[in-house]
Amino acid sequence: MLYLPNVTKFVNFGQLTIKIINWPIRNVLVRPLLTAVAITFAALLTLSFVPQAFANDMNVILIPQKNIAEGHFIAFYNLELKYPAGSPIAQELEGKNERVQFKVTGDANSTNGVPSAMIAFNNAFIENKSPVHVTKIDVAYTATIKGDAENALISYKIETKPILENFVISAGSEGNLAGDIVDLELRSISVTDPITLESPEFGMFEINKPINMLKVTHPELAAKIENSEARAMFEEPILNFESFNLPMERWHFLFDPTGSLVESSAFFREESGAKVTSIYSLGESSFREGTFEAEEKDMKGTIDGTEVLFHSQVPAPSGQIQIAGFSKIQTSEAGEYAIVTAEAPEGAQAATGGFPIQVLLVLGGMMGAIAVFILFKARK
Repeated sequence: MLYLPNVTKFVNFGQLTIKIINWPIRNVLVRPLLTAVAITFAALLTLSFVPQAFANDMNVILIPQKNIAEGHFIAFYNLELKYPAGSPIAQELEGKNERVQFKVTGDANSTNGVPSAMIAFNNAFIENKSPVHVTKIDVAYTATIKGDAENALISYKIETKPILENFVISAGSEGNLAGDIVDLELRSISVTDPITLESPEFGMFEINKPINMLKVTHPELAAKIENSEARAMFEEPILNFESFNLPMERWHFLFDPTGSLVESSAFFREESGAKVTSIYSLGESSFREGTFEAEEKDMKGTIDGTEVLFHSQVPAPSGQIQIAGFSKIQTSEAGEYAIVTAEAPEGAQAATGGFPIQVLLVLGGMMGAIAVFILFKARK
């Protein structure tokens, strides 16, 4: 290949002299290309491990050895209202930028409403035929209203962190190859009971139905919505995780023989003595799993004689179940469960698709090495 040599020219404009350098084509074209490729590799590597933003999230770490788990359930619910400019509802919501936000934590003895959250979750587990029981829970609630002349957006986020027990259906004895039998029906609960918590601004406040935030911030509007055709949309339970009820065979599986993928979890480090981890993930779109999409509904209602268009949206699911030990999924009439052993049996598949763990580690190392090499060449 023929490259142009470096050529330096000086062009005089009166008292001004400009120095012009013709860089080789190799430097002009190859360096940006290498940098772009390196950035692409880095982005792909990073995105492989980053969960979806604003997804309904369910993350559970199960420690069968101690029959204790840490859950992380995050629910989002968005409502959009479209109305004519100048209408009564427009006059009430235009220019609004309001937020209700608070957090509570506690157990069955707390007086801030936490026991109602524990009861609601426990009833949801019972309804889903799961033996799991909540012993304590943290709840963070955020709701916002943003309005302009022709539309308004009302958004809800409820983040819960329960400590769970009794998910081990049957414990295997020491040396028993059958292992522990672990419940997996806990993943797809729908919390329908009211959860009334103490908020600094509004006192005791029910958080699980969208209409209740409007009752304390815009009571007259809330009453009008309850008398409209859109009432059902504002009474849907926010803490609904039924979208995670896909068969476990559709979840990505990865067996981590080092436990390094969850070593950042303080709960896992403190509670588990296991050296290995089974990880099931849901939410990545692929040819095998298909595409996970948000759940959306549309409805019309009349407020003060004005037709209002209502649109609700629940984000697509994104979840992960991490189990201390090697697990194998089984199905019965009662639901799905996992048989968990301390070590992987010989010949066990290490990941979805049957890739041995050595192959996955080698491929990961190769991708990392390629990215580092390209970055190095780009900076030379």
